[in-house]
Amino acid sequence: MTHKQLLTSSLICAVILVPVAVAGDPPLEEVVVTGEYAGPGMWQVTKPGDDSHVLWIIGDPPPLPKRLSWKSKSVEAVVLRSQEILRDASLTMKPDEKIGVFRGLALVPSALKARRNPDDGKLETLLPPALYARWLVQKKRFLGHDNGIEEWRPLFAANKLRTAALKDLDLRDRGMVWDAVSGLAKKNQIRVTEPKLEYVFKADELKAKLKEFQHESLPDVDCLAATISLTEALSDRDTEEKRARAWATADLDGLRALPALPNVALPCITAALASEAARQNLPANIRDQVHALWLREAERALAANESTLAIAPLDKLLADDGYLARLREKGYEIEAPH
Repeated sequence: MTHKQLLTSSLICAVILVPVAVAGDPPLEEVVVTGEYAGPGMWQVTKPGDDSHVLWIIGDPPPLPKRLSWKSKSVEAVVLRSQEILRDASLTMKPDEKIGVFRGLALVPSALKARRNPDDGKLETLLPPALYARWLVQKKRFLGHDNGIEEWRPLFAANKLRTAALKDLDLRDRGMVWDAVSGLAKKNQIRVTEPKLEYVFKADELKAKLKEFQHESLPDVDCLAATISLTEALSDRDTEEKRARAWATADLDGLRALPALPNVALPCITAALASEAARQNLPANIRDQVHALWLREAERALAANESTLAIAPLDKLLADDGYLARLREKGYEIEAPH
């Protein structure tokens, strides 16, 4: 474990953008979508009465098979005529001074203890009986007989379950679009913008904060509950194959017709923000700030470039208060994928 990984995974003093968890009984059959499909749909955003500048937005999909492949001439054409590619906004945290390897290693024992529930609490007593029974099913499949995790906080248990499930099912939840267009962007020297909010914490307070965190309770049962619900929802192979093909063939109506996936990010981020370390280092409206940053960059790029390709998670685009809804509120004209 490097000191950077330690800070990221164990402190919870940053917002934990928990990726979507995946699971199921039998593994998904390989889904390979190839050929000259319309590709994942793109929204076209313009100012009213001015179509000389266009912001094209493509949605990164929910968990799909890693080996799913797609090829879209329309997406490639937009990349090649664009002056900029805009990726999703994110949050980063860093210490106010460099933390050396030996200092980082000295923090490992405290960080490992921080994963455990205060007062030696166990998941069996923290979770409602029905939820705990569902947890045992998912734990057995993806984590085996890992009894040590029973002493972990629900937030950390959820993250470990998600990671193991993604690996076991050979699924991914982000980056599929970027992998397809990054080569073209690099080859043609197209500008890439990755908006980031950066916050700094005091390195000399790190050890004390970890010890404080060990005794702090978090409202994170809902985080694990949502993760379990998501793993159960994704166990339907037929549905997930339909979701994969609908995304790769720009079938937006087909995507909307499928059952909505449980929202994992919201309860897990809420739990992380409830920690004292997060409250001291991050503003309470950090998620709104991250969203607002992306919208500012999108408006800037639309005004500056004749063509911009933006990549954002599909759930952030389609949410009632998501990127597309906020752009509409600002008066932009939006044409949905055909």
